Order: sequence, then structure tokens, then C-alpha cells
Amino acid sequence: MKYTKMLPYKLKKALPAIGMMGSMLMTTSCEQEKDDDETPHKTIELTFSDTDSHNIIKKHPDGTRTVSDTIIKYVNDPTVKTIYLIPDDDWNHYFDFDITALRVNGVEHPINYSPKVRGKGDLNFRQGEASKVPEDSLWFVRNGWTINKYR
Repeated sequence: MKYTKMLPYKLKKALPAIGMMGSMLMTTSCEQEKDDDETPHKTIELTFSDTDSHNIIKKHPDGTRTVSDTIIKYVNDPTVKTIYLIPDDDWNHYFDFDITALRVNGVEHPINYSPKVRGKGDLNFRQGEASKVPEDSLWFVRNGWTINKYR
């Protein structure tokens, strides 16, 4: 005795049609989800150097340092998604104590101020100096910068 698998004609046509309709519904729901998020997101790039850091730090007459008004303005702007701090200039003259000072007196304030603020770019410190302060070097790398990328 031989058994053959038989499906009614209508069922053969209905299964692919149901599958196709299901995939079309999934596609439209994904597209609709993207349309709901119509808020434009901007990224801001602020540069700083050894001699000019007014974009990121405000130095007060009593010697204290706080986050600059520029960063506060961009952090409070809902259209800004990320603020990148990009090192400009040559950092090859920095020794280990300078690297620590750059972190503590400079870029740590804006990074701690908001999660929107991140580092970007390469800090080309003097060869071997970054390894003398590994906690600072790792902090820079964790927050988005690279150290001596091209060496």
C-alpha cells in the first residue's frame, strides 16, 4: 500500500499568501517605527589644544575650572546627540605629569558633566610617557580617544 501526501488545492495557494502578507506587515511596522523618531540628531565637534581650551573649560579667577558655557548649551539642546572633544595641535611635549594634569584640569570636567560628551581623535604623547600613568591612559581610551595611534 502506498501513501501519498495530498493537500487540497486551496490550501497550497493559501500558505504562501499568508506568509507573504505576514512579511509585508512586519516590514511596514519597522518602517513606521523609524518614522516616529523624527527628531534630528546632531553631533558637535569641539576642538581643544594645549594653549586654547576655552571651548571645553571655563577658568575662573580663583583657579577653579568648570565646564564651558558652550558645552552647557549643547548638552541642554535636545537635538544634539553627541558632543565630541577633539584634540588639536601636537601633544608630543607632554610628560607623565602633564598627561595627568590634562585629564584632571581639562577634559575630565566635561566628560563627567554629561554622557553626551565623548572624546575623539588621537593624543600623540611623548613616546613611553603614557605607560607611566596607566590609570590616566586607560581613562582616555575608555572615553573615546586613542593614544599614539600612528606610532
